[in-house]
Amino acid sequence: MSRDASAFERRCRRIGMAWAALLALLLLSLGSAYLPLGRLNLVIGLAIAALKSALVLGLFMGLGRSTALARVAAAVAAGTLALLFGLGSVDFATRETEPAAMQPPQQLQPLRQAGSGR
Repeated sequence: MSRDASAFERRCRRIGMAWAALLALLLLSLGSAYLPLGRLNLVIGLAIAALKSALVLGLFMGLGRSTALARVAAAVAAGTLALLFGLGSVDFATRETEPAAMQPPQQLQPLRQAGSGR
């Protein structure tokens, strides 16, 4: 019984540490959003998001202790997501931005004349 209790305590401690790390990363993300760092804000935000997802994948989903097939499936999913983001970025970067043709506003004629009796 003491072996189960100690395993439970270790598991609770690991989950508590992961929760504390996720909260610290949340506060770090919030703090970096208010700093005027320019383009570096995006890089910092993406790095923090990657750390958060690594914590969730490793500790909560148990990807480190899973079978090789589950790890391969997770790697293929991450590769597919990276490919989609890469293709979307290339599309956005190479798209020409021409302003849309705009028609000058025109005054519409009134439907009825003043004093027509209606």
